[in-house]
Amino acid sequence: MSGQNANGEGSVWLRTDGRWCAAAYVPVVGGGRRRVYGYGKTRQEARRKLRELLDKAEKNVPVAPASLTVATFLDEWLIYLKPHVRPSTWVGYETNVRLHVVPRIGKKKLTALSVRDVREVLVDGMRSDGHGARVIQYAHATVRAALEHAFREELVPRNVAKMVRVARPAKQSTTEPMTVDEAKAFLRAVAPDRLAAMWTVLVMLGLRRSEVCALEWEDVDFGARSLRIAKSLHRTGGRLQELPTKTRRSTRTVPLPGRVLYALAAHHVTAQLVGAEPGRPTRPKGYVFVTRNGTPFDPANITHMFGDLCAEHGLRRVRLHDLRHTCVSLLLALGIHPRVVMEIVGHSAIEMTMNVYGHVNLDTQRAALDALDDEMEA
Repeated sequence: MSGQNANGEGSVWLRTDGRWCAAAYVPVVGGGRRRVYGYGKTRQEARRKLRELLDKAEKNVPVAPASLTVATFLDEWLIYLKPHVRPSTWVGYETNVRLHVVPRIGKKKLTALSVRDVREVLVDGMRSDGHGARVIQYAHATVRAALEHAFREELVPRNVAKMVRVARPAKQSTTEPMTVDEAKAFLRAVAPDRLAAMWTVLVMLGLRRSEVCALEWEDVDFGARSLRIAKSLHRTGGRLQELPTKTRRSTRTVPLPGRVLYALAAHHVTAQLVGAEPGRPTRPKGYVFVTRNGTPFDPANITHMFGDLCAEHGLRRVRLHDLRHTCVSLLLALGIHPRVVMEIVGHSAIEMTMNVYGHVNLDTQRAALDALDDEMEA
């Protein structure tokens, strides 16, 4: 039985190899129409494929070119994506595509990519090659984001990567942020340091390292006793580049407490003497914190310097980012409203302030329970 239909209605027929085939003319991405085929083991399955093709044709939904491979699509996606995401984000996607995705599923036709391909060839294949859970998670997230774009562009009928479950990496143990006494000890230890003001800003205001590297003197308002955080500095593409702050809420103006104001003022006096003639200080311009050569700091170097200082002064080693945790935790422990803390450190949501950064150390818990104990005895 041939199953031929009228012109424009598509057709279904039995092939000599025993498979049933459906075909219909549908719109193609880029314009025009072409005959597209679908296959099934039974006549009913082929008819279902035909109905899907005719439904697309009726809705004028274009199909992807039959020759479009995953690798070619990903190249086009990365070009599209570049102006829409942060450079560091784009580099991460590009690295995943180049190192993990294309070598495994790049030759597959985009429209033929299946859930099984993503699960067995990409995810299970990476695991067999010894890649860790986090690397696999990032590679899968890249494919999922790319296929979501393909779905929105009507190149594929569904995002098959969404149907693949990927094991979450084991949660890394968090470092307990500095206590009040540790923070005081750190600031005392770095007081003679050329960059004492920078460490004070990091501890007292909880700035990100990219934000502190991007601070310029015009951001410091000594009269209003405030600091404007309006950009960040990152190494991308082999060079340092100014970028917007991490989120819209990260762009903020914060008041300067006395300790920070004094530290910045002292640093300002020192900066006035750099390159100036004797007795004729000049008004400093550009970045607030620079290397001895006057160049901006690479954020990664700030991390190394912090580690060296902790080791030099025998202080408990925490991550540089834990200074941000320290600021948030100490403010919350003082009873400062989470919304105020959120605005100071530039979190995008109050949940971030409370759940991720709001560490409650043992001393704080003990004080709370002691207060409850006293209340019960009253």
